[in-house]
Amino acid sequence: MKKILIAEDDEKIAAALEIRLKAAGYEVKTVADGLRSYLRAHTWTPDLILMDIYMPIGSGLDVAQELKDAGLADIPIIFITASKQESLRERAEALNAAGFFEKPFDTEKLLAAITRTLQSRHSMIQEITK
Repeated sequence: MKKILIAEDDEKIAAALEIRLKAAGYEVKTVADGLRSYLRAHTWTPDLILMDIYMPIGSGLDVAQELKDAGLADIPIIFITASKQESLRERAEALNAAGFFEKPFDTEKLLAAITRTLQSRHSMIQEITK
């Protein structure tokens, strides 16, 4: 079962995503701030992270950079944000984001992006291990 970490400080959004992802067959953990997302990524090693950009105790972009610096750059991150600042998308792309969604987002498109990302990651791992 693929593991997805949801890093989102809005409890309603986090709960809705958790319900949808569990229904789709994923194992899910949620955290509400940047520090917890960083720590959970180290201890639980998710297959993918859904990362809000603006959270307490560390922005999602800063956490992504810290994870990359800590050797966890292979965990794909899909960013979500309520902000319309174009520079955020550019910063996310510079961090090799697997996706970028502005709130309110289309849940079906987000789920499709998650599926594509996990499938492509699985394919890459298979190629490496051949």
